[in-house]
Amino acid sequence: MNPLRALFLSLSRMPPALMLLIIIGLAVLVTMMVTGRMSQQEQELEAKKKDLEAKMSAKGKVVYAIKDIPEGQTIPSDALEEKEIEQSKIPQDALTSGSLAAGRVAKYGISQGQIVSQHDLAPQGISLGFESRLREGMRAVTFAVDNNSGVAGFVTPESRVDAYAMVGSGAETKVAPVLSDVEVIAVGQMYQKQPGGTAAVPANSVTVLVSPEDAGKLIKSISASKLYLTLRNEKDHTPVATVDVISLFAKAPEKQADDLSALPPPSALPPPPVPGAPDGGDLPALPDGGMGGELPSAAPPPPPLHEIEIWSGSKKDVLSVPKS
Repeated sequence: MNPLRALFLSLSRMPPALMLLIIIGLAVLVTMMVTGRMSQQEQELEAKKKDLEAKMSAKGKVVYAIKDIPEGQTIPSDALEEKEIEQSKIPQDALTSGSLAAGRVAKYGISQGQIVSQHDLAPQGISLGFESRLREGMRAVTFAVDNNSGVAGFVTPESRVDAYAMVGSGAETKVAPVLSDVEVIAVGQMYQKQPGGTAAVPANSVTVLVSPEDAGKLIKSISASKLYLTLRNEKDHTPVATVDVISLFAKAPEKQADDLSALPPPSALPPPPVPGAPDGGDLPALPDGGMGGELPSAAPPPPPLHEIEIWSGSKKDVLSVPKS
C-alpha cells in the first residue's frame, strides 16, 4: 500500500483534535525546514557578494610610462613608474614591476600615461633595426660635429636640439637657426640611450630625424656653413624662427651693363669734325652747296673700257680704249 495513503487512513481514524494537532506540527516542521534552507542560501549569497566586493576593491601594482617611448627604443628605467590601481582595471598582461620592462626594447610606441603590458615589449634576444626608429615619412641625416659644436658630448639619442648655421668670419660673421626642435636619433654609432648614463659621450657625428623638406635644407646648410647644436630641455618644444642658409650670405652686386650697350645709336652721334673748322664754330659750306657737317658724295666709277687685240705675227698686244 502507498505510504501516503496509509498515513491518511491512519489520520482519518484519529480523533479530530489529534489530527489537527499533527497537521499543525507537520506544517511547522515544513516551515522551519524551508526557512532554514532560505536562510542558508541568503548567507551563501551574502558571502559571495562580500567576496566579490573584496576582489573589486582590491588593488594591484602596474607599471606606467611617464614619458613617450618610441618604437624600437630601449626602455630606460627613468621612463617607468609603478602605481597601485583597482584590480578590476588592471589589463590581463600588464607588467607588475618596472624591472620587467627596463632595458627591454619597445615593440610598439608607448605613450605617456599608458600601462605597460607584455605585448608592448619585443621578445628578449631580438633587437630591432635602426630603421625601426624612423617614423614613417621622416628621414635620417648625419653631419659632423666636434666637441664645441656638439655640446661637449652631452647630446644623446632622444635629445631635442636646434641647429644654427655660421657663415663668414670676423665682423662679417653671421649666425642664425636653420632647424628647430629636431630629435637626435644617433650619436656616432650609438642609437640607443644608455639607461642611467651620467657621463658625456663625445662623438664626431650626429644623426637627426627630419622631414624630407628639412633634409634638403639641412644638407644645404652642411655644405655652405658650419653647424652648431643647442641642446633643449626634454619638455621644451617651443619653436624658433628658422632661415635658409643662403640668406646669410651677402647679395652679389648686380652685373654692370656692357659699355657698348650704353652708347647711343649711330644716328644720334654728332657729325665728325671737318679739318680746318674752329671748335664749336659753324662748319664751312662745301662747293656743292652742302653743309659742312655733311660728308662729300663719292666720285662716280670710271666707265668700262674696250679691249682691242692687235696681232703682229705671233705676238699679241691688248689696247684698252674708253667706250664712246
